[in-house]
Amino acid sequence: MKALDEKQILEWKEELSKQAQKLEQAERVVKESKEAILYLNGGIRFGEMLLKKNESVDQALHKEEKELQSEKARPNS
Repeated sequence: MKALDEKQILEWKEELSKQAQKLEQAERVVKESKEAILYLNGGIRFGEMLLKKNESVDQALHKEEKELQSEKARPNS
């Protein structure tokens, strides 16, 4: 009986070690995924800000071009 109990305890210890390793690996994966998500969100925000900035610059340039064209189209007085 004692040998059976010792064998069972040894099996449980081995399983415990395996499960602890799995947990550590899963926690590393979660950490890496969270970091990747943060980097991607930052990149997306940066890209969206650049697009908005470029749009506003384009709109300002387009407005200036229209104003210059309308000034040229007016007869000199």
